[in-house]
Amino acid sequence: MREQTQEWNTWSRSSWKVKRTLERNRSLLRHLRGNTQVAQEEATNWLVRRGFDFDYHTHLSTTRDGQLVVMCYDEGYLLDEGRVVPWEDDGSTPFATLAP
Repeated sequence: MREQTQEWNTWSRSSWKVKRTLERNRSLLRHLRGNTQVAQEEATNWLVRRGFDFDYHTHLSTTRDGQLVVMCYDEGYLLDEGRVVPWEDDGSTPFATLAP
């Protein structure tokens, strides 16, 4: 228990803000991907209205055909002509992680 308390004390207020923002983004992307009713509405507007912050992501990837995938942990989205398209990993689209 003491080790866990010491670990929590090392997080700064700004670190917690980043963590919360990333978790919210991931949750919204998961909901967007899993809910077909949301897909009828423009995904970009839906995400913005619910507080998605496009400045926060964990990493960027590209598919073999050159599409950019913005990832937030294990959830992600494709940028398609300025629109957000939920990315689904079906295992058939290998991608390479871009270096930071």
